[in-house]
Amino acid sequence: MKILTVVLLTYNHENSIADAFDSILEQKSNFDFDIFVCEDCSTDGTADICREYRERYPEKIKLFLNEKNLGVTQNLKQGLLRVKSKYFAFLDGDDYWCDMNKLQKQVDALEQNPDCIICGHNTLCRNLENQEKWLLINDSKFNLKTKYNLADMFRVHPSSRVYRNVIDLTDVPANMLLDTHIYRLYLTKGCLFYINEVMSVFNRTGVGFWSGRSLKERKLMTLELCYQANKYFKFKYDWKYYTTSKLLKMLKNIFGIKTGWFLFYHLEKLRLQVKYMMRK
Repeated sequence: MKILTVVLLTYNHENSIADAFDSILEQKSNFDFDIFVCEDCSTDGTADICREYRERYPEKIKLFLNEKNLGVTQNLKQGLLRVKSKYFAFLDGDDYWCDMNKLQKQVDALEQNPDCIICGHNTLCRNLENQEKWLLINDSKFNLKTKYNLADMFRVHPSSRVYRNVIDLTDVPANMLLDTHIYRLYLTKGCLFYINEVMSVFNRTGVGFWSGRSLKERKLMTLELCYQANKYFKFKYDWKYYTTSKLLKMLKNIFGIKTGWFLFYHLEKLRLQVKYMMRK
């Protein structure tokens, strides 16, 4: 069995999927790894490009062509459930890796630090609409240590993460596997080992799962995901969610955490809907 699996998620990435493939295939490591491509019924030429790469690298690439569009969350979950290797990483088809030794460095770090469940690094972010560029982590204080836990207000980009495959995701809700939520889920089992190097590029396209949504949709989705994640954890990590909301704090003080969150969720959802309705 190969030590690591890369899960490549793609939907309508005709103009970028080749860069993602190449950045994975260019990895130099002393271990072999598989690439699981989860193609979610693209309406452009993405599937054809995926087939071409599979034909060129049949021993490395396994292509899963969904019979119908599953959406990001279910596509990701189906991909992760196929992973049997010791470690896994995933990459969206519009992002890519920019260091050929990325996987080797991260696997080495996890092998040497058994208390760590994730290894991550810095990421270059690019807004393709206005060509703006910035580093996701741009604060020198994060150079002071290499290990972070759930209590630390620290986050690395999904494209930068290698996970130790130690959680059975079968019964985990698909929404819990998105970005921050899967990050927190794994940090309940161990630490993050941080490598202070830029080894991935995140492209904000304006049409992606997140950047393609309106501000209203993003706020409502954030509220929904935070509430559902908090309930999944039985409010054990409540201190990680909506920490600046005075209304939520007041409701929890009066009614308790569970009922306070229930009331806040419905009131905040209504407030957002009315707010953006009045802006039209």
